[in-house]
Amino acid sequence: MTLRKSFAAGLVVACAVLSACGGGSSEDHSTHMQHGGGDHAGGGMQMNMGDANATPAKDVQGAQLRTNAFTLLPTRAPGTDQAAGTAWLAIHPGGTTVTLEMTGLAPNGKYMAHVHAKPCAEEAGGEHFKFDPAGSEMPPNEIHLAFTADATGRGFMTAENDKPAEAAKSLVVHPAEFTDNRIACANL
Repeated sequence: MTLRKSFAAGLVVACAVLSACGGGSSEDHSTHMQHGGGDHAGGGMQMNMGDANATPAKDVQGAQLRTNAFTLLPTRAPGTDQAAGTAWLAIHPGGTTVTLEMTGLAPNGKYMAHVHAKPCAEEAGGEHFKFDPAGSEMPPNEIHLAFTADATGRGFMTAENDKPAEAAKSLVVHPAEFTDNRIACANL
């Protein structure tokens, strides 16, 4: 199964758990999701949970690029001790692009990643980064990446937002179904 097909299948699971990982609304968010870079017409983006075919953050021309390797967290689920990878955050005139690439995940496992407001050493990234602190816990006010690892345990995803996330500090990954089991964090 391709990563794109896996991603689409994983969106249903991701939506079901969003309220447990920072999304407090019981609204059916699947009707608002978009797999691309967002709908800029009409004053803003629709919910963007990632697009595996988008330009990766490290390839965005003219961007201020931040990158770091993921470090394992003590809250990780059993069986994730081999998880490793890299996160990139690009701030550019069009907003923010975030990409993650990981290995050592559960084959065909479903995962979520969120941009966080604190560095990894502080409360494993703390709360999710929000463009408007009093705003929604869903994209586009937050940056979320929903993805499914392939059969070898490799995961890759890119998410875009039309605002610059200057104050973002880290990217945290967890299994989609176990939001308290943060696997890894990368400082940005």
